[in-house]
Order: sequence, then C-alpha cells, then structure tokens
Amino acid sequence: MRKILMIVLGIWLLFNPMKAVCSAEQIAVIVNKANQVSKMSSDEVKKLYTNDVLTWSDGKNVNLYDLSTGDPARKDFSNKVLGKDAEKVAEEWANKKITNSAKNPPITVKSSILVLDRVGKDVSAIGYLLKKDVKGENVKIIATID
Repeated sequence: MRKILMIVLGIWLLFNPMKAVCSAEQIAVIVNKANQVSKMSSDEVKKLYTNDVLTWSDGKNVNLYDLSTGDPARKDFSNKVLGKDAEKVAEEWANKKITNSAKNPPITVKSSILVLDRVGKDVSAIGYLLKKDVKGENVKIIATID
C-alpha cells in the first residue's frame, strides 16, 4: 500500500512540479522603502490589484506590478490573494482594456529582478515575488502570503 502511495505521489509531482514547489514558498508583497505604508492585509492588497482602490492614502496613484502568468509566484499570488488562477486574471484584465474599463491595470514584467528594480525606483509602486528573492535596500515587505 505504501509503495502504491509513493508511486501516485511521484506521478502527481511529475505532472504538477511548479505547484508543489511554489505552494510551499511564501510570497512577499513589496513597496518602495520610502512609501508610507508599512503593513497591509491580503484583502487590502486584493483591493489594489482589483482596482477597488486606486490611490495610496496620500492621494498618489498606485503603480501595480505583476509577474508573467507562467511564473510560479504569479500563480500563487493570483490564487491566494485574488481567488482566481493567473490566466483567468490576465484574461479579465485584457477584457477590461479592450472595453476601456481598466482604471489602473498592472504592468506585467518578466522576472522578480524587474519587480525589485521597478518598485525600488518608484515610491508609488507595489509588487510581489517569492520572499526568498527579496533583496536590496530600496524595497520593504508589507505583507507575506503563505
């Protein structure tokens, strides 16, 4: 019985490697070090990424950064924070852009390095990446998603 369980687990991991690896990693939501925000709940982050909230408390527009839909951190973020898979979220944004109803769409970048770079240079920016990838003195973590 144990042998069968191990075989089934092995097959599952073979076909779902990214999900298995990424789900164990924490996602860090980051802002520029100079941003006044020091902490946010998952719900507050969701409101930014769904355009329910468009500005910081000081009135400045929020600049959202997203990773590409294939990135494991994007998949986890979309599922855990937005409650949808990454492809569905991207499809919804595309539809909003086409119908001109996207108020503040996120800027999609190809890597965590670019998220760190852009957020580190922009006081109004927010982004996310795997917590283990957060480096540098220009950003701070304001939320951690398990």
